[in-house]
Amino acid sequence: MLKNIFTVRDSSYKKGFTLIELLVVLGILGILAAALLAAINPIEQLNKSQDASMEQLAAEMTSADSRYYTANSAQPAACAGLSSATLSSTAANCVTALITSGELKGTFSQAPDRALMVFTTPSGQTPTDAASSTVCFQPKSHSVQANSNTRYSATGGNGVNCLATGGASVTCYWCAQ
Repeated sequence: MLKNIFTVRDSSYKKGFTLIELLVVLGILGILAAALLAAINPIEQLNKSQDASMEQLAAEMTSADSRYYTANSAQPAACAGLSSATLSSTAANCVTALITSGELKGTFSQAPDRALMVFTTPSGQTPTDAASSTVCFQPKSHSVQANSNTRYSATGGNGVNCLATGGASVTCYWCAQ
């Protein structure tokens, strides 16, 4: 009879996990989660998505300027001679002129990232000169900073010591021309 009592007690202790075993498993899961988070790098992913949006806006603006020039043999007067003008302030009249002409969608003026973009036309350009404007922005993600199009200054000229050209500077701009 005593033998049966000890057998019942021993079997009840073997059910489930010990606290130490649970802590070890949680520790391993925590290490794996930290490694996964480091590999994914959500901040870099957010920056890449913002940079992709900026690339699209820059390309849209330069192509609208080129289409306007092709259709009218001149740039909008509001766009001529702008140098390093942000699309939300100094170049806002240029954006409005391109929206009014139908070359840009009306929603372009509400794009939140356009405040970070710089519109430049060559120095001394008049409205009847060939359109060769650039729209540039400074990328936030490391992968776009190393992109071959990220080698310019804010005015579309050659940047200095850019990551894309083998340098160390992250202050270079990505430009659509």
